[in-house]
Amino acid sequence: MDASSVIAVAVIVVATASLLALAPLIHRDTRRRWEKGIGGGGLGSALDAVWRPSAEDAHAQWEAQVEMPAPAPSPGEKGLDSGRVVIDLH
Repeated sequence: MDASSVIAVAVIVVATASLLALAPLIHRDTRRRWEKGIGGGGLGSALDAVWRPSAEDAHAQWEAQVEMPAPAPSPGEKGLDSGRVVIDLH
């Protein structure tokens, strides 16, 4: 093997070892961002609004379905005085 092949193999080995060593840190950071809601979706959604408005509309409709508010019981409803409130989402 010549010197360039040895250097190429060494670079690949070092890069692989670095990724393996940093994998827990990368995973922890990704999980933290996911739990906090920090993501890189802002740019993608901005591009969707321009290039694929139907995809943006579909995403907005999906969000509205997922984030459905629970109906609040009115003051005169049966069962409110007994201390038990049943909310039916069907």
